[in-house]
Amino acid sequence: MPEFDLVLHNGRIHTLETPNRTVEALAVAGDRVAAAGAAATLLAARGAHTRVIDLAGATVVPGFFDAHPHLDRMGLRDLCGVAIGHCRSVAEICDAVRAAAARTPPGEWIVTLPMGAPPDDYVFDPRQLREGRFPDRRDLDRAAPDHPVYIRSPWGWWSRLPLPSVANSRALAAAGVDADTALPPKVEMLRDATGAPTGVFLERNWAPVLEYTLFRCVPRFTYEDRVAGLRHAVRETVRAGTTAAFEGHGLTPQLFDAYRRLEAAGELPLRMQLPLSVPSAAFGDAKIGALLAHWAPRLAGRGSAAGARGLLAEEGICLDVADPGTARIIATGYPYEQWAGHFYQALPHERLVALGVAAARLGLRVSTLVCYELERVLAAFEEIDAQVGIRDRRWVAVHVTEATPAQIARIKALGLVATVTPGFMYMARDRFNLQALGARGTPIRALLDAGVPVALSTDGVPHSMLFALWEALARWDNDGQARLGESGLTREEALRLATVAGHTLTWNEATRGPLAAGMAADFVVLDDDPLTCALERLRTLAVLRTFVGGREVHGPDA
Repeated sequence: MPEFDLVLHNGRIHTLETPNRTVEALAVAGDRVAAAGAAATLLAARGAHTRVIDLAGATVVPGFFDAHPHLDRMGLRDLCGVAIGHCRSVAEICDAVRAAAARTPPGEWIVTLPMGAPPDDYVFDPRQLREGRFPDRRDLDRAAPDHPVYIRSPWGWWSRLPLPSVANSRALAAAGVDADTALPPKVEMLRDATGAPTGVFLERNWAPVLEYTLFRCVPRFTYEDRVAGLRHAVRETVRAGTTAAFEGHGLTPQLFDAYRRLEAAGELPLRMQLPLSVPSAAFGDAKIGALLAHWAPRLAGRGSAAGARGLLAEEGICLDVADPGTARIIATGYPYEQWAGHFYQALPHERLVALGVAAARLGLRVSTLVCYELERVLAAFEEIDAQVGIRDRRWVAVHVTEATPAQIARIKALGLVATVTPGFMYMARDRFNLQALGARGTPIRALLDAGVPVALSTDGVPHSMLFALWEALARWDNDGQARLGESGLTREEALRLATVAGHTLTWNEATRGPLAAGMAADFVVLDDDPLTCALERLRTLAVLRTFVGGREVHGPDA
């Protein structure tokens, strides 16, 4: 038995092997689990330099795996702009703008974060503010008469429609917006009694387009913003117990570089696997084909490591079938991505097949959002498979929200991995018809019963996998104040989906996941037992420590 670097004891360790073992102690040597078993045995084998942690009754489980966290967005929404999330009234918003004006040279822009609090308490209804109305240009003019001021709208899936943004008079003038300005699709400009703009815009595009159209002049997020935001997001993510993630979509070359920069600086504390989102609405198939060939040496097969520490991998591509009208607008700004640039994709069937075949021939795995479009995606994948076999390549169906038994059988036949976001059920009135679907939506049990590999994701709202784990079991619709049917999952099954199962996405199920000898020492220490605690307690369990590769990345000794 090798000398241990670390022993944790006096708690409950759920190894989540098959079958699960619950043991007293866990030993780590280097970056691997050395043993899991009786405390007396492992403590007796410790060496002079072994670090010993008394768990004091806490519980250890494998680290959480988030199949779709959108870490880049989390940092932007938390950091990049004047903070007004604490404001619950027009007066408080104006006070925050006034304070920003006092420290900003006259004439320079003041851009705030959205009204409301992240990740899912954004303002979409004026009654959420104390005055029962949104701030308007005159409010902002009084708060900052010498500055153009713009209140950004949130990203659509953080909130509910409509998405409000507000510009003061100087911002309207800088943008050239007046009463006669033609508006983008699904954007409403509120007017006063004279017909003049009030400065309030309400958008009903899930992917907001105002900063690609009327307000192109608003200062954009910079590369340094994205690096700083990502640095913040990865720290917050390991504080929530996530040790590994796969980003289903939304990554541009600039974000690849931001991740590489953090990894090179030793500031990436978790394992990340990144597929590239392809700008298919910005370029024709010939250009996209050339881009795929250019990226294939890095992204084909099982991808390539992007850093010396082995935490970052780049692999595969995303082809998306989003709203074509929105995609055309966002594509005009490529490579700028505002909150999330991957919506410069909206492939019709023929293009999805053509580019999918090109990707398959280059050995590139494809991830595609299915949401409302599962039938169309399955039909395209079947056509691709008929030309270039994909059944052993683990192509990814991102955001499976609804599927019939026949469709699930086709998912299985194609060898797809399904990612599911239980958190969508929490706001089911506004999410993919889930309130109407009820028990038929988010079909985790049916996917598992069919033998489809399933991994849970947060979509970053919120970024806690404990919340996703709870929602997978509770199926709680907070809008309707009711359960959307029974999950049919045991606690252990749900915990496996939130921890072990995701490693199939990154081809690492043989070396990561369960806390068995020889596996990666990625685990979290929780203040209660997720297998036995009250269901409602599950989403609020405290993450006391997080370890990645045997190194404490969150906790008192991090």
